[in-house]
Amino acid sequence: MTYDILQDIYFTNFLNSKPTLSNESVKGYKRILKKFSKANNKTLTEIVTKCKTQQDRIIEKIINHGTDENGNQIIEKELIRFDVNGPDSKVKQYINKHIEYCIGKGNSNRTINGNIILIKAFLRFYNITLPKIETLEDDTKKWNLLTKEDFKYVINDSTITHSSLIKFLMSSGMRISDALSLSIGDFMKATQESHNCVDVDDFIDNAPADMIGTWYFHPSKTIKFKIPCLTFNDPESSNLILQNLRKIKKHVSRSISKSDALFGSQKKNFKKGITPGSVAVEFWRKNQKLHDYRVLQINEKIQNGELSSEDFDKEVAKIPKFHAHACRKYFDTVISRNCGDLRICTLMEGHVSPVQTDSSYIKQDVDDVKEYYMSAIDDFSLEKTKVKVYTSEIRKEMESKISDLETKNKELESKLNKVDELESVISNMQDWLGDFEK
Repeated sequence: MTYDILQDIYFTNFLNSKPTLSNESVKGYKRILKKFSKANNKTLTEIVTKCKTQQDRIIEKIINHGTDENGNQIIEKELIRFDVNGPDSKVKQYINKHIEYCIGKGNSNRTINGNIILIKAFLRFYNITLPKIETLEDDTKKWNLLTKEDFKYVINDSTITHSSLIKFLMSSGMRISDALSLSIGDFMKATQESHNCVDVDDFIDNAPADMIGTWYFHPSKTIKFKIPCLTFNDPESSNLILQNLRKIKKHVSRSISKSDALFGSQKKNFKKGITPGSVAVEFWRKNQKLHDYRVLQINEKIQNGELSSEDFDKEVAKIPKFHAHACRKYFDTVISRNCGDLRICTLMEGHVSPVQTDSSYIKQDVDDVKEYYMSAIDDFSLEKTKVKVYTSEIRKEMESKISDLETKNKELESKLNKVDELESVISNMQDWLGDFEK
């Protein structure tokens, strides 16, 4: 029987004790504690029960000190309490198994440390004495950035659903939780400047290529702080999304709705989205394949004399890890390189702004923010796609030309109307002359 953590009373009681948790935090607790359960092959109820039973047990140890002068045995009774840091400590064993499990899955030390903090909070809620667990060395400084070639490799090795998701993540910088919550209707709204489609079927069939999506929202992770995010997705990701939607429409036996998930799960008939857990598993597989591919490249360079065999370990250590947050990291790096305005950077990344940003600012300056994004478009494009960068000056020039054309068009229409009137007068005069001649 599959373990449903939401049916575990120890999990639900713990959550009920924290009514102010955001939905994103609840998902985090669920994901990590479920992983804790899986690593130990036990339910949370079983883990808590065994830990409490062990720590409440007091062992009576009898020590025989020999006999006295009368030949009577000298016996001393000693009460031995549970040693939470001892080799038989179940709570310590459970936490260490979780750490080993995470390491096996390729989780970073920073992620594992975060997991342990949450697990300790859960155990502490049930008055379980906690052991000393060494904090793993922070490895955030060892971050290696993915390259365009890495993204090409992973995308070419993925299904169209995952390809469109990966390209969307790296070109928009959205967190995985926000991206997976999007609907087809959201995508239609984000790209409305490029189409006039109202019906979802019309949109899927006839939406143009190379659309750029505009996304303004409050990220779920920081929604309680009302931190805004204004970002975009590039033409290549829009093309992949449309390709995926057209494939879905062709194969499903139902009508497509605007409320359907933008990145739908085949198991759910593409009505609901793929889950963060399934994405994490799939991305971990891609990470393994990417690592093997990069190692193969290193070996080829050694064989060709481009690298020394002594450099092998150093080069392998440079291989970046592929996961959802690595896509966001790539986006943040590209934007920071191409944008000198910290306020704009934080707005596109969904981080706390150094200057108070309000909705009126965003509405007025969305085009200016887009200009910064467009200046970085080459770094997001995996193919040699030429995208026209429309600066405010170019836009003003085009708007001026359009205005002039509209004025000239009205003048021309006015002249044509006068010509029509003149032709009508001439026609009437001809009719009158004809009647007069008769």
